[in-house]
Amino acid sequence: MLSLHAKLGLFVLSVSTAFAFLVVTFGEIPFFKKEGKVYITYFEDVAGLSKGAEVRVAGIRAGKVREVLLEGGKVKVIFEVDPEVEIYANARTFIGTLGLMGDKFLGVDPGDPSKGTLPKESEVKSEGTVADTDKLIGELTRTAESFRRVAERLNQILEENRKNLRVALENLQSLTATLDEIAKENQRNLRDLIENLSILTADLVDRLPRVLSAVERLANDLDTIAVENRKDIKDLVSNLKEFSEVARKDLPLLVKNLNDLSEVLRDTISENRRDIRESIKNIARITDRLKKTSLRLDNILAKIEEGKGTLGKLVNDPELYENVTKGAKLFGEAGEVITKTRLFVGFGGEAYSSGDGKGFVSIRLEPDRKTYYLLEIVGDSRGRVYTEEIIGEGERVKKEFRPEITLQIAKSFSFVKGTLFTVRAGLKESTGGVGAEISKGRKWRLYSDLWDTGRKDRPQDKGLRPNLQVGLQLRLKGPLFVRFGGDDLLNAKLRGVFAGAGLEFSDDYLKYLIGGMGVPLP
Repeated sequence: MLSLHAKLGLFVLSVSTAFAFLVVTFGEIPFFKKEGKVYITYFEDVAGLSKGAEVRVAGIRAGKVREVLLEGGKVKVIFEVDPEVEIYANARTFIGTLGLMGDKFLGVDPGDPSKGTLPKESEVKSEGTVADTDKLIGELTRTAESFRRVAERLNQILEENRKNLRVALENLQSLTATLDEIAKENQRNLRDLIENLSILTADLVDRLPRVLSAVERLANDLDTIAVENRKDIKDLVSNLKEFSEVARKDLPLLVKNLNDLSEVLRDTISENRRDIRESIKNIARITDRLKKTSLRLDNILAKIEEGKGTLGKLVNDPELYENVTKGAKLFGEAGEVITKTRLFVGFGGEAYSSGDGKGFVSIRLEPDRKTYYLLEIVGDSRGRVYTEEIIGEGERVKKEFRPEITLQIAKSFSFVKGTLFTVRAGLKESTGGVGAEISKGRKWRLYSDLWDTGRKDRPQDKGLRPNLQVGLQLRLKGPLFVRFGGDDLLNAKLRGVFAGAGLEFSDDYLKYLIGGMGVPLP
């Protein structure tokens, strides 16, 4: 049995232990707690912050909110922090949320110690309020509703256009089958075209070294011309700006006219389809005759192989055989070049500020991306201009018109990534001429031509300089292109601007166009 004193001591010890546990668990006992430091801060909206809420300094619980009052249209918050916690002059307050339950606390950024300690009872600047959870949920709800309406609208569009989409897919399948058939029908035609191009370019390949030498001299001459005419080029750029404004207004009408022209051409081809079929039948009859001729040639060749006649003796000559073998190798190499050669056929027209016009048809061969050969037939309304003196009537200006030929060879050099610098030389409108251009694929081409050094087109005007033309060509859609620039820039009294448009078809496009006309190609 414990004595009375032992029981009393045990009771006191138990009560003390329980009291200590309560203090540790639920906080400090008010009459044992040291008095904290009190501060004031103001907010536009406290978003649910209430009296007794926690105060956290740098994220550590260090006090509580004493009062939350309305004062002068703002919310005044009085709070205290533990006496050992230091708050500095540039401190800031904000309102935060604890967990998902949304309990609010007053957060304090203590600031920079170098700014000095903030005295008690001072005002701490606030950083405004934190977004309210209810407002955030409301915004999310409205956003979700907007997405729902968008999804409904998309579903409605798909339902309304389901039939159109099905028809579009069926048309695409039909188009694919047609394109495959056209490609198969034109295989023989493409081989024939390559053989013809092989014969046409063989002579040009042999002359390439001399042409390159001329191009190098041409490049030096162009550099000298550019330096001497720098002021004229600046004036040209200014004129091009003015012309571009005019072209911007008139270009839509020009495009409409070209579209009308393309429809007329399509109707014309449709109307003459029967004549085209008759022509194909005539070609078939000619082919039959060629087969018969081939049989006769086989008989002749058989006699030649037997050594009969003069040709037979020549064929069986070993030295002649070696020469023929070398020639066959050369033709094989030329055929490989022709396989890579591309053909472009184009036509168009240009209008000049002087009231004249020019039309042209062009053929361009590209053995590779670095070289091409240009052939143009040009009809120029300016013609050969001269004056004729009539006794008693003074002078009268007359013109002579005749087709002009452009035949040039061009060499391209890599200028910048994807950009080529090209120089040209040869005939330009039936006179000697040179040219240079900068191009970016098929999208645009800035070009310059210098020709007609003797100015045979105006024999009555003395001292005229060569014709210098600078222009810009833009490809709009498919084979359609437009061009504009300045003309005769070296002669002040003849200087003007021009604008034009045309179509340029590649060999692939021509093959597709002929197939679309219904011409049965082998």
